Amino acid sequence: MSVIADTHDATTSAVKQPRPERLLDGHLLLATDGSTSADGAVGLAAELRRRGSCQVSVLAVFEPAPMPVPGADPSLAAMATMSGDAGLRDDFFARVDRQVDRLFAGQPHVSVDRAEGSPVRSIVEAAVSRDADLILTGLRVHSLMERLVGDETALRVTRATDRPVFAIAPTLAQLPRRAVVGIDFSRASMRAATAAAGMLAAGGTLTLLHARPRLDVAAASDDGIEMPYARGVTAALEGLRMGLAAHHPGITVDIERRDGEASEAVVNYAIASKADFVAVGRHRRNAIAHAVLGSVATSLLRKAKVSVLVLPPAEND
Repeated sequence: MSVIADTHDATTSAVKQPRPERLLDGHLLLATDGSTSADGAVGLAAELRRRGSCQVSVLAVFEPAPMPVPGADPSLAAMATMSGDAGLRDDFFARVDRQVDRLFAGQPHVSVDRAEGSPVRSIVEAAVSRDADLILTGLRVHSLMERLVGDETALRVTRATDRPVFAIAPTLAQLPRRAVVGIDFSRASMRAATAAAGMLAAGGTLTLLHARPRLDVAAASDDGIEMPYARGVTAALEGLRMGLAAHHPGITVDIERRDGEASEAVVNYAIASKADFVAVGRHRRNAIAHAVLGSVATSLLRKAKVSVLVLPPAEND
């Protein structure tokens, strides 16, 4: 069976446990850098605030440039860095203010909290201090070279926080209507399905997708258990589908099965079906399990061209 729920550092505790089906109705922490990559996140936050169903806090974090040229006089290097940062910092916050004013136009004024330092640390700490239910951030689609240099900020935030994170592509600025959830029948994947169902607009569609690695397919065929396995998975998916449909009568819930690597199957189906976002739940596992099983959420955030919702582990995972 494929592993669709992501790994998590075993030392991290899941403190915040909001109702997963009501994430968009809670306190949203919107983190933006004013770039076009964050337009979707800011636009969705503005739309939700306009509907009056949530509270929105906006955070912009300026990250100073690293100290230049090893070996240079430290005092001169520091002065040059500070002088350059002052202009960059002013431009950065001005860009954020213009973005927020543009996308929140026609609404009561929304203030932007300004911070300086590590964006990941600032976002994580702000989520705790504001008791946020959900972190909204932009999703930047990186080239291969960019991925080799460093991870997406949204990905690093998911690793460091105990809150759900919604990494939003620039194309999503309205309430989502179509979502795909990878299902491996763990509590984590069930929680992701519940959260995704609650985030869809009326008339939306939720697809529950179960992917099985090809090695498992071959083994099942050799052992003669392919048919019983297929029947069991279909019955389990149908049971989950019926339960979600009963609790969310305003949306359509359907099921899909695929063979292959989990994150690849989810991303490919999401793109083909023009889904607005994919959702994944994270397990708490130790370092060995993390290394052996890999990280589905990491893969999704690196590969996805659609928005990604990542739920942290719960106490009972």
